[in-house]
This record gives sequence, C-alpha cells and structure tokens, in this order.
Amino acid sequence: MPARATKFTLRDNQIPTAWFNVVPSMPNPPSPPLHPGTKQPIGPADLAPLFPMALIEQEVSTAEWIDIPGKVLDVYRMYRPTPLVRAKRLEKALKTPARIYYKYEGGSPAGSHKPNTAIAQAYYNKAEKTKRLST
Repeated sequence: MPARATKFTLRDNQIPTAWFNVVPSMPNPPSPPLHPGTKQPIGPADLAPLFPMALIEQEVSTAEWIDIPGKVLDVYRMYRPTPLVRAKRLEKALKTPARIYYKYEGGSPAGSHKPNTAIAQAYYNKAEKTKRLST
C-alpha cells in the first residue's frame, strides 16, 4: 500500500491571484486600533504618514478578497508556490486527531517568509513615490 502524500505543491497556474481578508468572515471582527495620543480609533489620515494609501485601504477593507497586483505576482512566481507539508510526526507526538500543516518558506530569495509581505509593501510604496522604506 503506497504511503499517503504529505507534501503538496501547487502548479504555477494555481498560484492565488488575490489575498484573503479574514475580517469579513469573523463573527466578531476586532476593534479598530486606537490612536496612542487620543485613544480614539485611528483613521486613514493618522496612518498616511506611515503607509501608502493602497495599503491603508486594504487594512480597513471589508472586501473578502483583495487582488494581488500583476507586478507583485510576477515576483512571487520567481519562488512560489511553496510546499504545504503535513506534520504527521508532530500529530503523532501530540496524539491529536487534527491534521497539522506548515508552509516551507525557505526557498524564497531571502530564505524566509519575509518577502511575502515586503514585496507588496515595496510595490505600493514605489507606486506612491516613497523616498525611504524599511520593512
């Protein structure tokens, strides 16, 4: 009897083209962040000195799916999709009936998960002509 697969990798044409926004699916969405000085909910104007408007719009969006820009997808395709791996030995050690999966992100140019958000942040900041950026 062949062993069941424990590693799954999408084909290039299966790479997601949108980010999933979990907040609209939550029965009790989180409260908005508070301004440290006023203790009132932070608005887009409060975030504008720190983030490009496109990222602020995503942060406050009620849309379930947010399209990934084509130029960001082009960079992602250089190292994605990354494998999804079932952690069977961890499941056994924990004696859990749950299936536990993890993503291996070490194949990215940086060797970690960090480019996953940094690439999009750099893209949106470049679009708004940001002069300096730290991710």
